[in-house]
Amino acid sequence: MNNTQTAEILDVLRTLPSDKIDEVKDFAVFLRERYGRDANIDESDEWSDEDLHDFTQSTFQRFERNEDSK
Repeated sequence: MNNTQTAEILDVLRTLPSDKIDEVKDFAVFLRERYGRDANIDESDEWSDEDLHDFTQSTFQRFERNEDSK
């Protein structure tokens, strides 16, 4: 969800009575359970071995592209 979508949803929620906000929350939870991502999101700032490998590979590929374009 981008910032515009978030702002639009919040604007709509601000106009609703509290009992209707509870209904919206229940519906959002239902949608998340039905369509949300199954995997947990890793929000840590630690780099895994896989992250380091991907970064190294990308760095070398970018370097090679830059060298080829000279």
